[in-house]
Amino acid sequence: VPSETLSGQTSEPCASGSCAPGTKCQTTESDGHTCGPMEPQGCATQPCQHGALCVPQGPDPNSFQCYCVPGFQGPHCELDIDECASRPCHHGATCHNLADRFECRCPLGYAGVTCEAEVDECASAPCLHGGSCLDGVGSYLCMCAPGYGGASCQLDLDECHSQPCAHGGTCHDQVNGFRCDCAGTGYEGARCELEVLECASAPCAHNATCLEGLGSFRCLCWPGFSGEWCEVDEDECASSPCQNGGLCLQRSDPALYGGAQAPLPGAFSLRHAAGFLCRCSAGFEGDNCSGDVDECASGPCLNGGRCQDLPNGFQCHCLDGYTGLTCEEDVDECLSEPCLHGGTCDDTVAGYTCWCPETWGGHDCSVQLTGCQGHTCPLAATCIPIFKSGIHSYACRCPPGTHGPDCGQNTTFSVVAGIPVWASVPGGGPLGLALRFRTTLPAGALATRTDTQNSLELELVEGTLQVTLWSHGATTLVLRLPGMVLNDGHWHPVEVALRLGTLELRLWHEGCPSGLCVASGPVAPGSTALVTLGPSEPCSARLGGSAFAGCFQDVLVDGHLLLLGNLSGNVVLGCEHREQCQPLPCAHGGACVDLWTHFHCDCPRPYSGPTCANEIPAATFGLRGALSSISFLLLELPGLSLTVSFFLRTREPAGLLLQFANDSVAGLTIFLDGGQIRATVPGSSTVELPGRWDDGLRHLVTLSFGPDQLQGLGQQVHVGGRLLPADSQPWGGPFRGCLQDLRLNGLRLPFFPLPGDNSSQLSELGQSQNLTQGCISEDTCSPNPCLNGGTCLVTWNDFHCTCPDNFTGPTCAQQQWCPSQPCLSPATCEEVPDGFVCVAEATFREGPPAAFTAHNVSGRSLSGLSLAFRTRDPEGGLLRVPAGADAGLWLAVSNGSGGDAAGAVLHAPGPRVADGAWHRVRLAMERPAAAASRWLLWLDGAATPAALRGLAGDLSFLRGPGAARILLAENFTGCLGRVALGGLPLALARPRPGAPTGSREHFVPWPGAPAPSLGCRGAPLCPPSTYLPGVTCRDLFRRGPGWEGPRCEARVDPCRSAPCARGWCHARPDGRFECRCPLGFTGARCRLPILPEGCTLNLTCLNGGPCKAGPGGANCSCQEGSAGQRCQSLPLPCEANPCLNGGTCQASGGVYECTCSSGFSGPICEVVKGLPLPLPFPLLEVAVPAACACLLLLLLGLLSGILAARKRRQSEGTYSPSQQEVAGARLEMDSVLKVPPEERLI
Repeated sequence: VPSETLSGQTSEPCASGSCAPGTKCQTTESDGHTCGPMEPQGCATQPCQHGALCVPQGPDPNSFQCYCVPGFQGPHCELDIDECASRPCHHGATCHNLADRFECRCPLGYAGVTCEAEVDECASAPCLHGGSCLDGVGSYLCMCAPGYGGASCQLDLDECHSQPCAHGGTCHDQVNGFRCDCAGTGYEGARCELEVLECASAPCAHNATCLEGLGSFRCLCWPGFSGEWCEVDEDECASSPCQNGGLCLQRSDPALYGGAQAPLPGAFSLRHAAGFLCRCSAGFEGDNCSGDVDECASGPCLNGGRCQDLPNGFQCHCLDGYTGLTCEEDVDECLSEPCLHGGTCDDTVAGYTCWCPETWGGHDCSVQLTGCQGHTCPLAATCIPIFKSGIHSYACRCPPGTHGPDCGQNTTFSVVAGIPVWASVPGGGPLGLALRFRTTLPAGALATRTDTQNSLELELVEGTLQVTLWSHGATTLVLRLPGMVLNDGHWHPVEVALRLGTLELRLWHEGCPSGLCVASGPVAPGSTALVTLGPSEPCSARLGGSAFAGCFQDVLVDGHLLLLGNLSGNVVLGCEHREQCQPLPCAHGGACVDLWTHFHCDCPRPYSGPTCANEIPAATFGLRGALSSISFLLLELPGLSLTVSFFLRTREPAGLLLQFANDSVAGLTIFLDGGQIRATVPGSSTVELPGRWDDGLRHLVTLSFGPDQLQGLGQQVHVGGRLLPADSQPWGGPFRGCLQDLRLNGLRLPFFPLPGDNSSQLSELGQSQNLTQGCISEDTCSPNPCLNGGTCLVTWNDFHCTCPDNFTGPTCAQQQWCPSQPCLSPATCEEVPDGFVCVAEATFREGPPAAFTAHNVSGRSLSGLSLAFRTRDPEGGLLRVPAGADAGLWLAVSNGSGGDAAGAVLHAPGPRVADGAWHRVRLAMERPAAAASRWLLWLDGAATPAALRGLAGDLSFLRGPGAARILLAENFTGCLGRVALGGLPLALARPRPGAPTGSREHFVPWPGAPAPSLGCRGAPLCPPSTYLPGVTCRDLFRRGPGWEGPRCEARVDPCRSAPCARGWCHARPDGRFECRCPLGFTGARCRLPILPEGCTLNLTCLNGGPCKAGPGGANCSCQEGSAGQRCQSLPLPCEANPCLNGGTCQASGGVYECTCSSGFSGPICEVVKGLPLPLPFPLLEVAVPAACACLLLLLLGLLSGILAARKRRQSEGTYSPSQQEVAGARLEMDSVLKVPPEERLI
């Protein structure tokens, strides 16, 4: 009912608010109103689609926000994300977009999630009977084996279908062929096409003659054969004609003919094939084996055995001690072990001999020896008990070199080379020599025993023993003991003896098996008289000879001991020998050879003389730009071969070294070209020695030439150049440098006159031109090449600049920034072009990323990057560069695949890296100059890189205006170390306040980007808790520098960088290294050579210092104001170059300081910057700003934690190295956009 006001006017029906709260008033057509429920608003209207979550926003009931499930987007989640937009399906497959996924419907012949795999229709082996299958797209093709056909080679082709057999032949089908059966047709051949000729088939056996007939044939047989076809071999042995078990052989058997052992002589012939041959059993003979053979006629019984003839055999009756069928076996009486008490048994003929222990004797060692009880042997002798014929006695054995009842006779004496000692020895004894000797000579006769018919000589040949036996002037036997060198100055016992027709050479030596070496050989039967020498035939003995000098001891000839009274000649009693090589008399590393009475020095080149003290003087060519050369005339040409050798020292890459010539015609020429030594002969190819020879060091050059290279050699030898400079130009011009000790084969060509060297094989051509004696350096420090106040030091034909602080380089032209310590700890300073960067490790905990942009990278190659990181986070970004629609870079740790994108992509799965250890990644283009190439990835210094899939260009999107932003550690928990793009590191730390800055910065922080937290710090791993008794927790994650390994469990090897220039490196317990130098070098890194003994023209003391020779080497006595090995400058602490890894040594106040190259630090640059060392810093200047920075970081961390909580993934939690690693965390690298062909992405 409408309401009216008092004035009679009608009011708005719903204006009075007559409806109850929570209901809605609606005006009716009759100006009345009705109250009904209110319409839903906001989330009550269910505005979010596809299962999204609706969350009200603020006080407005209509305000809400939709949180979409995966696969949808839009304000109301009404838009289905088209997963097919990236065209994931390959090979023309149809992509169907589904909720949060896609489905590829593959064309015929392809399969897989994205239809990436081609179906192999040949996998089921559809082709039968050996057919080959060719795979196609959705089909296959069978290549059938011959004889088969059909789509799957299932049909066997019938070759008889064409009726190939003629004249009624029957066809039989076969695989890939047929066979014609011509039986009964009168024809033959593959198709029954040929008429049969009866004799053509050679029907007659045993080479019988076939006679053709009308439709038939007849065979004419040889004697001994019969049958229609002569196929029957008549058996002449059927009647058993051979008696007494003889074997009957038919003469018609061809196997009985031919060969050295054939029963029948000659070749087999059918003409003589009739008859038989009897092969008789042992003991019978005759045509039919009817005769009995006497087997004793050949004397088969050995060793005196008596033979008894038996039917078809014999029997030997052996003497005692022998057995066997022919008495050939000596009975071993030692098999019964007759020797008691540990005695050793030696078998003899019809008996045995026991070698008993010292206290036992008798035939079988059963008698205890008592002969030495109460003996009277002198103190020096050894008592030997004896038991013989039932009586106990003893003998006195004197020590080596003595003899006689009281061992008072000396049996040691010396001989001199060229003066042998003679003795006469009575005959009748067993032939042999026994002695002890010592010498240092490698060759010479030791002892010779001679009689009227035979001679036995013992000698040294190349330090080893050799025995020669002559009989009647002819060599009978030679025995040697190779490998045992005996000219070492020690005593060596040796024995030569003839026993039972065998000559033995015995040597007792610790290098022999069981201490005894034996060589033996049989003596020829014609020399049996050697064993039966009678007492009326004395022999002579000679000790020493023309080449031997040394000592003898206990010499026995045929068992007779030679005493001093038996010897004639220059005999010296005793053996006195002084070590000729102690102390070492040879200088300059010469090898000393002890020749018993004197020594000989084998001198290394270029030294000579009795003690290698004389150095052949070197010649300097081209000193101060002068033209230098020298020429020789060879009076005799070399033979069929030529070896040219000389010492060379130069820094010039080209120049003529040596040339053979005849007047103006050049022959063999040796020259320098491009720092390499080449040799050329007219008409032949050039020979080249490998390596560089222009490094300023002294090298020994040796070249050998054969007959083909010596044609037209020429007698003139030009060294260092020609008289006219133009004549040297084809070979690099005149030589500049030093030459020394030039030799042609064994002929030395002296540059300067040598005392006592009057060579008859050459004469000098004219005068030498501008040669300077000694190897003299140019004054390379005039004018001074060192800039910025550097001090110049002359090295040989080079110089070294000692630079002041903050400068480095060969001429001190490069400024250094790091010596001023512009970076605060824990950052370290790294030099870059025109500036420096503070490199540091930084810790990230899911906070905002560190951002940088390129500033001055134009002109540099940006074809690689490197990054060090440490994490246990299975998901996190390491480095990302979003560069718009055409370029980009992404390097991350990911638990899954990075997807399928264009550009260069790391194959999934990548290497496993979320293990809490430090990992270093390096990426580089395979071909940096190409517009697009493969990218290669090295992880942790691997020798073989992993190739990324696809092609990509370089990182040029970091250059120029609007360069892309570089983001580090997005959603990453862990530590980052050194990060470098194009070899230029990113400054994770800022310089200290007031530090000088370089002229340019290559990468600068993005404005407003938060500063990272420096240092690598993980969550505490050893919280306070109760441990078992004796158990302690140690945090390996926080271990300091000097350690390495996945858990910092291994010490860093200080010798890994090979700091020693020579010798070998020794790691000390304190983590440092020590260089142990070889002979001839010294210094902290074995760089400094020890000067040779003696002052020569090749050793020059500078600044007026006199040279003095001494046993420790030549010494320069420097004047005031100079120092060093050659008095070259003021004392230089950097002379030994103690700085490692390319560091530069700078001296100040008598001490040195190492300015390290990028990537290294430490007092001597021994520490890799990945393990930073703490640097001292002022507390007040750093602590207060650090505290403020910590407070700011705390606020930023709280804010970033709130923001990160909304996008935290499933693997959330605080960063802790002890947290269980999520399985499958890997390193992923992928691009995000499709890339045009001219510029690919990473």
